Amino acid sequence: MEHPGMPAENTEVISDTVFPSEDKTITVLHTDDEYGGAYTFQVQNCLGFNNGKTEYDNSTQTIQFVRKNADGTVIPGLQNEQLYILLIVRLKRLNAKYPDKRNDEQIACLETLLRLCKERVQERIDRGVMGELKK
Repeated sequence: MEHPGMPAENTEVISDTVFPSEDKTITVLHTDDEYGGAYTFQVQNCLGFNNGKTEYDNSTQTIQFVRKNADGTVIPGLQNEQLYILLIVRLKRLNAKYPDKRNDEQIACLETLLRLCKERVQERIDRGVMGELKK
């Protein structure tokens, strides 16, 4: 299924959906890269839960992750950690208004993600390969 406003070629519609909807709302935009399109995503905008179902708009948002090319050039974008921090802030603020133990669990999981990212970066710094396209 194509999303409105999304080019059909060089795209991959992600099969994962947001419960309880069965709509496929995330598309990976493939570019010429060795990771098979792990940098640019288009996400269909949600209008909320109405009349017993999640509704989506025909508009989309593009999420661009930072990308270092083999030639050393960089395409600016988000880091995974920035996205995790954004989600933590959002969940904490929502939880302050609508508390739920599952929100606390989600926050804890995201904080674990951040810790693991920090450990990975520190290990790469220690090995002298941080910022390099090396294993």
